[in-house]
Amino acid sequence: MTARGRVRRALEGAGGVWARGAVHEAGPRPIAHPFGRSRIAEGDRVRAIPVAPAAPPDGIGFLAGLQRFVVDGHFGLVPVVRARVSAAALARRDGTLARAAAAEEEFLVVPAGRLDRDQRSAVADTGLPVVESESGPEPHPLLDRWAAVRVIQGRRVACERRVAEELLPEREGTPLVVDQPPAAFADLPGRGRVVGVLARHETLYLDGADLPVALTLPPGHRSSVFAWSPPGGRAGGDVTYSWYLRLWPGTDDDLLHGLVRVERMDLADPAADADRVSGWLLADRAPIGAADPAWDRRLYPLYEVDAYLRAHAGGWR
Repeated sequence: MTARGRVRRALEGAGGVWARGAVHEAGPRPIAHPFGRSRIAEGDRVRAIPVAPAAPPDGIGFLAGLQRFVVDGHFGLVPVVRARVSAAALARRDGTLARAAAAEEEFLVVPAGRLDRDQRSAVADTGLPVVESESGPEPHPLLDRWAAVRVIQGRRVACERRVAEELLPEREGTPLVVDQPPAAFADLPGRGRVVGVLARHETLYLDGADLPVALTLPPGHRSSVFAWSPPGGRAGGDVTYSWYLRLWPGTDDDLLHGLVRVERMDLADPAADADRVSGWLLADRAPIGAADPAWDRRLYPLYEVDAYLRAHAGGWR
């Protein structure tokens, strides 16, 4: 019997209602921190700096994750969410991308403390790991779903970390490009080789005259490097270095079209690193992953990782 079938049997056997829920990959994303504070780490103001594409080093890796979830049903107002998370890394050797490491997990998410004994027993009998969400003692359809999404996102990041833990020690000296902040891997050996390429721009770290320069970069240009420490971090603690990079020309209706923000840690020479890494990223902007709606901000090797993950997920539901 499939996992979905076992969850249906558990729900109906314990007085719940089974649902023909749609599969989702993301939930609502509130912008918790629209503005951040930073300092200029290259010069005294932000400038637009031209970059020449350059061949990435042999052995460079690309890591991404995928999450999917479905509301399989309810016990009264209590949702039972089933999720699948996975992560994989492809590495390029002699111009060819090949699988380097992968991990996956399927599990259930339920609100903490809101199932009775029979319902908990029924859910446990599905054979899937059960993870509790912190959604509060009172039911709320939207808050319950967002609480489940937070759990799923956390498990996806943990999956990505497992892949990075396997890959970084084995490929000493080669960079690992990820589609999230490298701070997620800050406690791993080799964190200085992680290159975060962020396609979303919820938090703006620049202001005044510096911000328009960064957000209106010409294609093939990067901004000056700026730096910040995590909010509430200890003095002298971890520092993140960052810069904007325009992969493709902007458009009249989307100022951020083709714009990514790069994040790095442990830099001795931020300007030299930004030039070198930006050259690699520009070289990997083509060919275009035209099937990806975010193709303008997705490096082609990361698109290939995503295609690998989707192929292995198949028609999961």
